[in-house]
Amino acid sequence: MPQRPFLPHLPLLLTSLLLSLAACGGGGGDIAETAAPAGASSTSSATASHSSSARSSTSAGSQSSSSSSQRASSVSSASVYATLPSVAGCSVGALNDSERTAVLARLNGIRDRHGLPSVSYDSSDDSAAAQAAMYMVANRSLTHTPSGNGNCYTSEASRLAGTSNLYYSSAWGSSTLSQASTEAIRAYLIDENVSSLGHRRWVLFPFMGATAFGRVDDVSGSTSYMASTLRTIGGERTSVSSMAPDFVAYPHGDYPVSDFAKNWYLSFSAIASKTDRWANGSDHVSFANATIAVSDASGNSLSASDVSHDYSGYGLANSLQWKLDSLQDNVTYTVRIDNVLVNGGTRNYEYSFRLQ
Repeated sequence: MPQRPFLPHLPLLLTSLLLSLAACGGGGGDIAETAAPAGASSTSSATASHSSSARSSTSAGSQSSSSSSQRASSVSSASVYATLPSVAGCSVGALNDSERTAVLARLNGIRDRHGLPSVSYDSSDDSAAAQAAMYMVANRSLTHTPSGNGNCYTSEASRLAGTSNLYYSSAWGSSTLSQASTEAIRAYLIDENVSSLGHRRWVLFPFMGATAFGRVDDVSGSTSYMASTLRTIGGERTSVSSMAPDFVAYPHGDYPVSDFAKNWYLSFSAIASKTDRWANGSDHVSFANATIAVSDASGNSLSASDVSHDYSGYGLANSLQWKLDSLQDNVTYTVRIDNVLVNGGTRNYEYSFRLQ
């Protein structure tokens, strides 16, 4: 993801990773993006050696950071944390309430565009979410199944890692503290380079009822690391009968171009049941004979490519996805998806979107 360098006169190398989990226990895909300004030299990631202690880290990078880097990041850290985390002591610190409020508002703002019910915040999982983020940073990796031998392992970290979307970012010559917590939500939504679209499907899961968020940054000299967790499983709604749409499409309606990648997948999921979240999989929905037709406001047709569908357990257990070439801003596109089999009957859908 593009980042604003905290120290603008230093070269910047940033890597971001995402990991999502299927409700039925399937694995998620991860992505990596690297950005460097012109003239920046290539670097190699330092691999730290970790001990087997469940409560401490022997990574030199996580035990110390230069005083100059700590001073440089102090302004940004105050806006993110009430108490800074410490990887050396496996102390998760304390996020400012404003960070969680911003994350929840970003998530619900996205869901509102799609006519989905808003999500509440479950503060009872704040500590566990932070512990999961701590584990990722302390071990410099993403996983839904933390090892008991890993640095800063706790059973609560393991529980939240297994029920959350995960985000990891590292930067050289900059500070991850300059990155807004809400950027993870945007990354989940676009889900670029993750063919399962698992993160997007959880963010747009109609039955999602509550969430929790955790974040940990570790500034180690000229390199900094950040991980965050967004709980997506747990506290589901039993019914979404009050919502009007009977499908979830991305993008839909007037949509910010900043929340969409024109070279990546559009997606559609049918809602077969609004009262049973488990009744939306392959037993109830089939895209086997579905067709996709897209046209602009002048009636010109766009050809869908890379069309595929699946019934995996990421959010709604049915998904149709495709790519479109030559999408333009401020143009209204109409999408028709016909011949979808829903609960034994054929359904046709039509909606429009405009990137702004």
